[in-house]
Amino acid sequence: MSNIYKTLPVFLFVFAFNCGKNRPLQIAGETMGTTYQITIINHSNNEIDAIHLQEKVDSLLNDVNNIFSTYIKTSELTRFNDNMSTMPTKISTKFSELYQKAVSISLSSDGSFDFTVLSLVKLWGFGPGFNNSKIPSKDQINEIMHYTGIENVEFSDGYLSKLDKHVQIDFSAIAKGWGVDQVALFLNDQGFNNYMVEIGGEIRVSGFNNFNSEWSLGISSPEDSETGLYTTITVSDLAVATSGSYNNYFTLENTNYSHIINPKTGYPIKHDLVSATIVAKDCATADAIATAVMVKGFNLGLEWINSLPDIECLLVKVDDSGNYITGKSSGFNY
Repeated sequence: MSNIYKTLPVFLFVFAFNCGKNRPLQIAGETMGTTYQITIINHSNNEIDAIHLQEKVDSLLNDVNNIFSTYIKTSELTRFNDNMSTMPTKISTKFSELYQKAVSISLSSDGSFDFTVLSLVKLWGFGPGFNNSKIPSKDQINEIMHYTGIENVEFSDGYLSKLDKHVQIDFSAIAKGWGVDQVALFLNDQGFNNYMVEIGGEIRVSGFNNFNSEWSLGISSPEDSETGLYTTITVSDLAVATSGSYNNYFTLENTNYSHIINPKTGYPIKHDLVSATIVAKDCATADAIATAVMVKGFNLGLEWINSLPDIECLLVKVDDSGNYITGKSSGFNY
């Protein structure tokens, strides 16, 4: 019996470097269990205090972590999950904002995006401190399925309630994108118009790069997500997120099990779609929709995206011969 846990981040590579007058200012660090990188193009002659700017960004991202992390025992989300009560709990403004966005996307996706699957994620071994030596039983999965689904939580006037005390929320499929958006809003407030923000492969760009062109982003190859490129796209004033079945999984008895759980079955996804890249106006939306499309699969995912305004996608599936096949939404022209 083999038990191999693989974590290969889905990266979008950014190309925007030169040594000219408008050389980019870069800030990098760690957050949300991953890395972040910010590139700012300063066309003015004003100097930027990079140290002060990074301190502000780190503080902002630390706040996001302290609200939405499932790994931090004192985070607002963890405290809500650990509270074995159905009494209404007052939640912060930011928690409320992300909760309502997550609900909207869940409804739009017909439940393919579901933030109440944390108990299933843990059951399959993908929670904090990965551990999986056997496949969960059908009875175990069915028991948890009784209290998953967004209909098991209620929100009213700033208060969130569990309809079953066992409900556990997980914003992992939207929080990184939300963090990207928060940094972008901060940079806008600081007067920056041309920048790129990336957290763990989720990206939002504004304006133009140092060549005064749209930002060029490389979408990683499913075969080698660390260094290989599948294709590149050019975008401006948009967000891009990629989700893949190949970047986080374990192998047990010669079968790969993806970290992406289908909320309707309780089992990891298993179909020919291996990568979904979403382009949207904000990164939280792109992040969540990328996961929802991975749940839906190639054909249903493409059909759904084509029904949504201001959302585009590039999907990659693998055929029986191991060849990659690309599918693009009707407005994907990047």
